Amino acid sequence: MDLQKLKTFSTVASLMNFNQAAEVLNYAQSSVSAQIKALENDLGALLFQRVGKRVKLTPAGEKMLQYAHKMLAIEQEARNEIKGEAAGASLLTLRMPQTVAACHLPMALPVFQKRFPNVNLDVTSCALFSLEHELSIGTVDLAFLLTDTVSAASLDMEMIRTETLVVAASPGHELAGKAGLSYKSLDGRVLFLPKADCGYRMEFEQALTLERVRLGSLIEMNSIEAIKAAVAKGMGVTIIPRISIEHDLKTGRLIELDWEEPMETGLLMIWQRDKCFSPALEAFMDAFRRGAAGF
Repeated sequence: MDLQKLKTFSTVASLMNFNQAAEVLNYAQSSVSAQIKALENDLGALLFQRVGKRVKLTPAGEKMLQYAHKMLAIEQEARNEIKGEAAGASLLTLRMPQTVAACHLPMALPVFQKRFPNVNLDVTSCALFSLEHELSIGTVDLAFLLTDTVSAASLDMEMIRTETLVVAASPGHELAGKAGLSYKSLDGRVLFLPKADCGYRMEFEQALTLERVRLGSLIEMNSIEAIKAAVAKGMGVTIIPRISIEHDLKTGRLIELDWEEPMETGLLMIWQRDKCFSPALEAFMDAFRRGAAGF
């Protein structure tokens, strides 16, 4: 795939304007249009859709932009490595649950950025079922999951730490203050769960099924903060890593329900087996290990 066409595509996608992209790239507008058309022909899909005088990315264009950013970053990284130059601007694409991004990533970033100040990070939530594919094709460099293990022969993983799980509610919830709560205690209750934050939620749901618990309703949300806000208003309960609600517990906004058995989950760092680690990726992995361990 022609890297020059990818650079042109990336520039147009950034500006959403063919004329402005031509000025930035010092091309004729017709040359920009021709390169985009050639790339679309090569891919067999439209990348841009015209809406009046404006353009926007098609679904195929949005997907292609992720690949373009990655391929252009790899090109720059390869040039730097071959020339023996200090790392220029490059990109690490990371997938991690919101809890991990909020509680552990800030501990790793200062150390990493001190060593690699020009490396860009693309951090988004995990999609468990597409993770193996994204790692295998290289659009994702490194992933983190809150689970004990992942069954995938093509992946390697490292247990970073263990996270304590709690069932949390508002202080005024009807289950507050009751001892020895179990899965059966959730019969008829409202349960809030994250959509993409964890692997542990699947185990929790399996336990509910085995215990034949019939929830009042299950509400899934993309935002951990939205879940905490809803639970704090007494709308239901949630299962969540304790580390993500430490402040809420201290202030009394949320309470930990007295669950009959302790629950925990692992924090896994995951990568494609036989992956060639760049210096920046190795540095990030080391910084994350140390940050998660409190060093």
